[in-house]
Amino acid sequence: MDNFDQEVVENKPAPKQKKLGIFFMSVMAMAFAWIISKHMIIPSWIIVTSALIGGIVLFSIGLNKPHVVTYVLVAYLPFSKELAGDFGGAALALNLTNLLMFFIFVVWMTGKFAEKESLWISTPLNFSIFLFITLGFIAVCRGTYFGTGYLWLAVIEYKRWITPILMFFLVLNTVKDRTTIKSIVVIMIVVTTVVGLMAIRDYLNVGGGASMERSRIGGIADQPNMLAAFFNYYMFLPLGFFLLNKAKAKYWLLLIPFLIQFRGIMVTFSRGGYVAFAAALYAIIFIRSKMLFFVLIILTCLAIMNPQFLPPGIRYRMGQTFSGSATYGGKMDAPADNVEASLDSSAAVRIEIWKGAFKMIKENPWLGIGYGLFIPMSKYYWSGGIPRDAHNTYLIIAAEMGIPTLIVFLLIVFKVIFHTYSLYKTTADPFTKAVALGFLGGLFGLLASNMFGSRLDSQEVSSYFWILAALVMRFKILDAREGTIVRPQVARLDTHWLDEAEEVATEP
Repeated sequence: MDNFDQEVVENKPAPKQKKLGIFFMSVMAMAFAWIISKHMIIPSWIIVTSALIGGIVLFSIGLNKPHVVTYVLVAYLPFSKELAGDFGGAALALNLTNLLMFFIFVVWMTGKFAEKESLWISTPLNFSIFLFITLGFIAVCRGTYFGTGYLWLAVIEYKRWITPILMFFLVLNTVKDRTTIKSIVVIMIVVTTVVGLMAIRDYLNVGGGASMERSRIGGIADQPNMLAAFFNYYMFLPLGFFLLNKAKAKYWLLLIPFLIQFRGIMVTFSRGGYVAFAAALYAIIFIRSKMLFFVLIILTCLAIMNPQFLPPGIRYRMGQTFSGSATYGGKMDAPADNVEASLDSSAAVRIEIWKGAFKMIKENPWLGIGYGLFIPMSKYYWSGGIPRDAHNTYLIIAAEMGIPTLIVFLLIVFKVIFHTYSLYKTTADPFTKAVALGFLGGLFGLLASNMFGSRLDSQEVSSYFWILAALVMRFKILDAREGTIVRPQVARLDTHWLDEAEEVATEP
C-alpha cells in the first residue's frame, strides 16, 4: 500500500464540481444513446434547424463560460461516429466535432481566459507529438506513387489520427482549473458507462440463438474489437477511485460503472479485448497494492486450473484460439458447424499477416511503404494473396510510416505513462491521484489492445486518451503551482517545464 505519511507542502481543498453541467451532459449522453439505439433517421431539416438553434444557444453561453463547450465536446465524442452531425454532408468538414473544436480553438487564441498564462503551454509531450504528425505527413506524401487519387483519400484518412491528437493541445491550453477537470472526468465516467449499457442492451436484443458473428456487439464503434478497446482504455477510471477509497462505502458504488463496462467487453467476444483487460487489471492492481496483486495472481491460477468458473462466453472465445472445435450458441457442447469457419482460423491468419508485415518493414524500414497502403499492398507479402489488415497498430505504423515513426509513437505513449505514474506518486490531491491511477490501468490496456488491431486512429475511441494525457499535464502544472505535491525521497524528475509554466503564470 502507498504510504501517505509523507511531507505535504500544501494541500488546498479542491473546489466543488459543477453538478449542473455534469447533469446536463449526462442527459445529453443518454439522449445520444437513445437516438442510436432506436436507429432513428432524423430528417435533414430538423438536424439543420436544431443545430442552428442549439449552436446559437451553446456558443452564446460559451462566450462567458467556454468550459461548457468543452463539456459538450467530451460528452459527444464517443457518439461521433454514429451521430456524425455533418448536416447531411452540406459542406466538407462541416460537422459537430469540428465546430466545437473550432470554437474552443478561437477561445484559446483570443487569450480571454488565459489567466496570465502564455497562449502556448510547453510540456514534454509537445515535441514528440509534432514529430509524429510530421512523419505521418511524410508517409502520406510518400504514398502518392500509388496513384493520382491516393493523396486526397490518404489525407482524409490521416485526419482520423490528427483530430484526436489536436484535442490534446486544445484541452491543455484551455482547461485551467481543477473544477473543470473534475467535471470532465466525471462526464467521461458517465458517458463510458452509458456506452456500456448500450452494448448490453444490443446484446439482449440479438437473442440467444444468434451465431457468434451476429452476437458480437460493435456499439458506438461499429466494430466489436474497437468497442472492447474503448472500454479497456477508460473503464479503469472509476476503479481507480474505488481502489484508493475502499474503506468508504460510497466508493463501492463505483464498481457499478466498472462492471457495466466489463460486461460491455464480454459481449464484444473480442479475444484481444479480454487479453487487454487482463493486462490493464494486473497493472492497476500491481501499482496500487502488491498484496492485492498477489491475491489476483492466486485467483488467476485458480481460474486456469478451474476454467468452468470463468464466464462461458470468455471461456469459449479464448478456447477458439487453440482449438477449432469450440462453438457458441448458449451450450458449450453444441455442434461445431454452428460457428463460422473464419472465426476458427482467424488467429492463424493473423500470424501469417504479421509475418508479411515484417517482410514489408524489412523492405522499407525508414520511411515505410506509404500511409494507408498496408491493406492494398499486403496481398504481395503473405501466402493468402488477398488484401488484409495487419490487426496490429505497431506493425502498421512501422510498415506504412517507418520504424523511426513507430519509435516516436512509442515514446509518446511511454512518456504519458511516465508522467501519469509520477503524478500518481507525487500528488497530494486525492482526486488527482485516483484519476492518475485509473488512467494508468487504461494505458496498459491501450498497449495490449493495439497488439491486436489499429485502435488509436478513430476519434470515437481514441479522443479520451489524448484528453486525459492533457489533463495529466495540467494536473502536474496545478500541483507545482499550488504546492499540492508530496515530496517522497525518490529520484528527481525532470520538472523544469513545470517551473517555467509556474513562472509564466505568476508574472505580473
